[in-house]
Amino acid sequence: MPKQTVTLRDFSGGLSSQKDKRDIADNESSFCQDVIGDQVGVLRTMGYGEGTPRDINLSSTTSFATVGNHDISGAGGYGLKHFEFDYNKAKSNSGEHYICAIDDTGNSSGSQCKVLDYTNETWTEIGDISGAGVTTCQGSVIPIGNKIILHDTTTNTSSTVKQYGYVGHKQIGLAQDSFLFTDFKISPPTTGNTVTNDTTFTDGTFNVRIVAGDAGTGRWQAGYYVFGLTYIYEKKMESTVYPMATQRQIANDDCLLNISVYADSDDGLSSNLGQDYPPNVTGGRLYWKFYDNTGSRISDGEWNLLCDIDLTGVANQDNAYGVRSKMTGHYTDWTISNGASTPHAIATVTAIEPSIDTYATINGYSSNDGNLTIGNTGDGFKTGVFANRRLFIANVRKTTNEGVQRKHADRIMYSPVNKENIFPDSNFIDVALGDAEQYIKLESVGDRLFAYKTNTLYIINIGSPNPGGWFLEATHKGYGVLHPNAVIKTPFGITWVNQNGLYVYEGGSGITELVGEKFLNGYKTGLFNLKSWGQTITAGSIIGYYAKESHIIIALDSRSTTNNTNFGGNGSDVIVYDLKTRSIWLGKNRLKSGEVVSNFDYDANGDLLYYSENGSGTITLRIWDGSPQNSSNISYQTKDFDFGTPSKRKKIYAFYVTYKSTATSIANALSYALNGSTSYVTSDLSSDSNTLDQATSFEIAKIPLNDPLEVQSISVRISSIGEATQLLVNDISIEYRPTYKRQDDTNI
Repeated sequence: MPKQTVTLRDFSGGLSSQKDKRDIADNESSFCQDVIGDQVGVLRTMGYGEGTPRDINLSSTTSFATVGNHDISGAGGYGLKHFEFDYNKAKSNSGEHYICAIDDTGNSSGSQCKVLDYTNETWTEIGDISGAGVTTCQGSVIPIGNKIILHDTTTNTSSTVKQYGYVGHKQIGLAQDSFLFTDFKISPPTTGNTVTNDTTFTDGTFNVRIVAGDAGTGRWQAGYYVFGLTYIYEKKMESTVYPMATQRQIANDDCLLNISVYADSDDGLSSNLGQDYPPNVTGGRLYWKFYDNTGSRISDGEWNLLCDIDLTGVANQDNAYGVRSKMTGHYTDWTISNGASTPHAIATVTAIEPSIDTYATINGYSSNDGNLTIGNTGDGFKTGVFANRRLFIANVRKTTNEGVQRKHADRIMYSPVNKENIFPDSNFIDVALGDAEQYIKLESVGDRLFAYKTNTLYIINIGSPNPGGWFLEATHKGYGVLHPNAVIKTPFGITWVNQNGLYVYEGGSGITELVGEKFLNGYKTGLFNLKSWGQTITAGSIIGYYAKESHIIIALDSRSTTNNTNFGGNGSDVIVYDLKTRSIWLGKNRLKSGEVVSNFDYDANGDLLYYSENGSGTITLRIWDGSPQNSSNISYQTKDFDFGTPSKRKKIYAFYVTYKSTATSIANALSYALNGSTSYVTSDLSSDSNTLDQATSFEIAKIPLNDPLEVQSISVRISSIGEATQLLVNDISIEYRPTYKRQDDTNI
């Protein structure tokens, strides 16, 4: 019979280790490393994660790759976030891209948080989120509007939730126009007075003078009253009430109240008005309650509104600026006084009758609903996501009004709408109690909240504007995660990885498992010492999305710096899943070898971003470069070809490879394994011909056998072990002739 040729031109099937290598598809590989077949008709060298970040103008080299001297050895897989603000560092409303990096130990103050803005290409330390001596901070960042929330995902008792963002408003003419690093906690005033004259007041708060009118002038009743003050932050979030110590007796029934509010400054200069208030405070409110008849005990019930205070706006305009006695109507403007011994801004209103508004009716929750905010030292949460204008947090540590810090590993808490710093005690979801799991990650898509515990995924429908309409939509055992950054949100849905598989949620089509039929499952070891999926994925495995090639990048262990020869034992090893071809590819040392890495994120250019630490305290920002990159670990093993006649023997004469290569030469580039063997040899090949020389355009290499081989089946391997190269293979051919000999089973 004449010689025949079988040619492999399609490599898009990727790894298939679940089946015997004789039973896989022609375009699949029994083992592939540092190559990828995501382009039609080409097997190419895989990219790597040592690319250089680019500035917003896409220049090739930038100055911001080195973050500085930091340590992330205890925080693998954490600490990185790209975000956007409407404002650049010049405070112009022109927009800017930023990157935040958090280390795990930092300086003597605690873990450092640094921010890069793309325009200036400089890193600026903004502050710390953990106390001195903390070595295990695992920082996370949640962007919300023109600020970011920074928190330690561990249970460090010295860590504090912080926020960073642009503050742009005025406090009675004093411009607050800066980027600020502040507490996440919404704190009330710490002082406040009712005063009897215009000259005695306390700095750093609102002072209030209340004068009752004559009987018959209004509808206020005689009695003992106590007053309380709040701060309003960012025009939307109100603190708890600070009860002022001085109570007042109103002697006349049916009277009115004249209320004067004094805004504060340290000196007598109007240019410094408002400087004593926290910079993100935009106003406050004054409330009242009854004392009992003897004036010895504050009554139960809700705080009632006395007046609404605003520090922003412009005088003599119909907007929020000054004081009003009800939540509707106009404000009385501030009057500025420059006297050195008197308050410097005064506004007076008349309340003819008590307002119908209370703290609860204004805010939608009670002032008595526990500690309304999170932010005491040691408070925090494992994970959070901003969805449907609410901040959801899970695995929460929160201090009670009694000063006791409690951990709720099974609890999801949520903020009121547009009040992301407020967490009333009653705003919680307890989906599952009494298990041994805890929440690891929250993510959202559409009207669904994905709540991942260590083993179980809960999908909660939060589409209703009323939390009473929320419901548990689905429970998926075995779909949980061990690391919060094992989950990533992509343009096509949510993707996550665990020791059971790789999953994607694509909206209406539900959850799809991607690797089950491709990768050896369970916890056993298969051919070529390739570990199963359950052995390969670790508690430190994290995931990223390379949008330019529609690739999912799985870093096998973000915490490890181990370097060994077998795939799956390195912290720098990756699995690449190609969403276009639905194929799996293995990458050896494709992240920065020997370095702990952060989580993945996108940058301003759509690149897949991460940073790594070299063990000596230097953190370097890097991107995944998907173009072919040098590798000395290339290995591509074809299926075991029986040429469609498993019962017949064949004679093999030669191999042909059409290729390009940047290496001067690749010796022993081709090897083979016979009859299902896992041992690849070169012993019968012509050694002079088994070399792939440098080729800048496609060349055909013929690799003949010294003597024909008579086989039942054959598998071919292309490799570059020991020789760094960028290799492109267009096709691999096997020249053979069928025989009439039947295969003797003793020879298989």
